[in-house]
Amino acid sequence: MIPIKVTMTIEEDRVFYDFTGTHASIGCFLNSTYSASFSGVVAGTKTFFPELPLNSGFYRIIEVYFPEGSVVNAPWPVAVAGYCSGSYEKIMNAIFALWSNIIPERALACSFNLEYLLIGGWDGRDQANRRYFMNYDWMAGGWGGRNGKDGSNATSPVFGVGLAIQSVEAQERLSPVLTSEHQIEMDSGGPGKYRGGCGVRRGGQLTKVEKAVMSYCCDRSRSVTWGIWGGLPSRPHGVSLLRQGAEQTEYLGAVFSNVPVKEGDLFSRPSSGGGGLGDPLERSTQAVLDDVLDGYVSVARARTDYGVVIYGISPELNEYAIDLDATERTRANIRENREALLETDPQIVAEKFKTGEIDTLDVIRQYGVICNWNDRTLLPKTTGQFREALKTRRKPPKL
Repeated sequence: MIPIKVTMTIEEDRVFYDFTGTHASIGCFLNSTYSASFSGVVAGTKTFFPELPLNSGFYRIIEVYFPEGSVVNAPWPVAVAGYCSGSYEKIMNAIFALWSNIIPERALACSFNLEYLLIGGWDGRDQANRRYFMNYDWMAGGWGGRNGKDGSNATSPVFGVGLAIQSVEAQERLSPVLTSEHQIEMDSGGPGKYRGGCGVRRGGQLTKVEKAVMSYCCDRSRSVTWGIWGGLPSRPHGVSLLRQGAEQTEYLGAVFSNVPVKEGDLFSRPSSGGGGLGDPLERSTQAVLDDVLDGYVSVARARTDYGVVIYGISPELNEYAIDLDATERTRANIRENREALLETDPQIVAEKFKTGEIDTLDVIRQYGVICNWNDRTLLPKTTGQFREALKTRRKPPKL
């Protein structure tokens, strides 16, 4: 992972943000310019002061230092076109983390990142009037859990809170891509005393396409949307593709371009949810049951992430109940063993993942391990970074 580091200092009526230690610019389009990074700092700060007008007076209280040549202040001719789903939103979420520990009553965990899917080629639905098409799509996702309230489900990204999702019907009229699914993604909200908002899963099938390619831009495959004060992460971004006639789905990842696609190919992609805020074991058992009834949390993850044992009375009628005795035992067991899970040899975790003994959310939330989500091989350096961040973000605010 590419670290963005920021130190905030408050002196009288001024706020200083120092990005010393941030990684140098990288050979990728996810770098940011000075102006865009400054905008991210302002937007992140303004989030915690909604009562203040955004005017020149607001700008005067903020000073920043962005090291030249870094991912937050990339020089020409470094690519910066993907700053919005790269550095910009990471800066905003870093500002959220800082202010959450200063004004805890307004605390906000990490929110999902903007992502783009592009499919382009020739539209073969009308052979007499052939034309090229471009299907350009982004999704809603989940915002972080808040102090006293769950995160917002299926909401615009922090980069552009006014962004609305595109009309499915209009897209299908203009391009040969048929929407196959568009729904809340169960278990995508980061577990916490206050749950992160849920993300969305959207998929489509290519119809009459010719010489078509697919590209995708996001940055939450390894740097998974995180929680604070003991809250847990969401899930990784990425696109999966089931080619016409194939038996197995192919995971393409979170950053790729010009992947050839053909008629009949079926793709699916989830947006992540927001991170959780606070210990999931402190979440009300009734709130967990409500999440199950609403389709936000599965029965299995209610037990694994929240320690709440729920059984079906009549699942076809959406009737469930809580086993209070089993819940008490399960929560006690999780409290006793969760620290040890974060110390488990990552290679052992990866092997369990490969055999199907544990799933992606177990790997991330219980063990703090990051893998290549396609072939399930361990990423040891990223895992070390991720575990360190998990442990740091478990700490309560210093009041």
